[in-house]
Amino acid sequence: MKIVVKPEVGWRKVTFHIEDEMFNQIKEICMRHGFRVEEGIKIILLGEFLDYDPGEDVEALRKEVKELEERLYELEGKWSPLKFSSYGIALDNRNLAIQLSGMIAENKRLREMLGKEEKEYGDIEKLIHYYLSFEGE
Repeated sequence: MKIVVKPEVGWRKVTFHIEDEMFNQIKEICMRHGFRVEEGIKIILLGEFLDYDPGEDVEALRKEVKELEERLYELEGKWSPLKFSSYGIALDNRNLAIQLSGMIAENKRLREMLGKEEKEYGDIEKLIHYYLSFEGE
């Protein structure tokens, strides 16, 4: 089997010759572990493979991964409604901040028209800026 490796940038290429028997072994191992043959060859050429420890039980690790995935889906199922609720509450807060801002502006205008003294709305304006996500004051 002839393998040609080209770089992402540049024009040089390297050619490898692998015996058919060795290629069939690589193909068999890749199929057994769920890799594409191209990925397996890339791992072999780059030396990114892990040494197999016969003391590790692969089936026990797969079972543990499956249990962790099930736990993840369970937690995601509990978290998703909370995220949706918090999004709705944030939108409600934004709408209320807009309404409050309009009422403050109207109140200021009416006080000015009636000749009454101005009131300080600093704390409320800080909350409005917070809920409308303004950076400055």
